[in-house]
Amino acid sequence: MRRAESLFMRYGIKSVSMDDIARELGISKKTLYQFFENKEDLILKTIESHLQDEMCDMELITSHASNALQEIMLLARHVIGQFQELTPSVVYDLKKYYPEAWNMIDHMQRDHVYKSILDNLKRGVAEGDYRSDLNTEIMARLHVGSLYLPIDQSLFPIREFQPDQVFKEYIYHFVRGVASEQGLSKIKEYLREKQSTGSANF
Repeated sequence: MRRAESLFMRYGIKSVSMDDIARELGISKKTLYQFFENKEDLILKTIESHLQDEMCDMELITSHASNALQEIMLLARHVIGQFQELTPSVVYDLKKYYPEAWNMIDHMQRDHVYKSILDNLKRGVAEGDYRSDLNTEIMARLHVGSLYLPIDQSLFPIREFQPDQVFKEYIYHFVRGVASEQGLSKIKEYLREKQSTGSANF
């Protein structure tokens, strides 16, 4: 599953054939069809596996974060890593040719990711790092609605904008917008530490 997913992420879904996947796995196409009815079945199971991994990763990040700001920074770093591996045509291919698979992703965004961000915002308010007047419900929905904007080719053509860089700008904007004065001080300290280490990562 992971190797098939890697091919889809790098080259797009439409352009990767069952022959390509069988070759990558080092098996015959006949053997591949013993496990999957067709390409759509393989895609659905690959997406399902990917989403389960994503939810586990998010829960692990949340459990290890010492505060809401650290949590959202770590989650953002994870998302940026995903964008760096993703070719924008994947989303286009899913929406156009495999709507059932896309609906699985959309449901995960509107359910699990929304709840995770809502919990993060409420945690940040309670910790004093996010604004006390923050409308957490609205901001959580805005965040979920913005997640795929970095790979919207009509807004950010790939020849001009790299999705990971677009998302990085967005998340800085988002975090600064929700942060209290206390939170802004922590963000500035975080940025100073990144600059002092010369790290290009988020």
